[in-house]
Amino acid sequence: MTLATAFAETTRYSTSSPDLKKRVLHLYRRFIRNSKNFGDLYELDMPTSVIKTKIRQEFERQRFINDINITNVLYMKGQMEFQELINFWKQQCHVMRYFDDQNAYNQVDKNDFIKNFLRGN
Repeated sequence: MTLATAFAETTRYSTSSPDLKKRVLHLYRRFIRNSKNFGDLYELDMPTSVIKTKIRQEFERQRFINDINITNVLYMKGQMEFQELINFWKQQCHVMRYFDDQNAYNQVDKNDFIKNFLRGN
């Protein structure tokens, strides 16, 4: 049994870039260490290496943001995401959205009226 507060973290605002960098790196390592658990917990039909690659892509996407206020908010959102994942508060479909090909979503399929209608095409 997992305690909901076991992975909780008090919201704390970092005022210095080195402190925030250390915290982000710690969060990244926790995600990577638990990637196999995420795959098992959510019954993801993919190797752990793919999960780790996606985690890295998500962190790399925000790498060049220099505003410490924005970075603090992103860190807090990442921490909440980790807690939701590890406590199994998400459903498999929520986790699978990270692995959807974004380009495939925007392509128009002339033979599928319902998908095009829901996309607004």
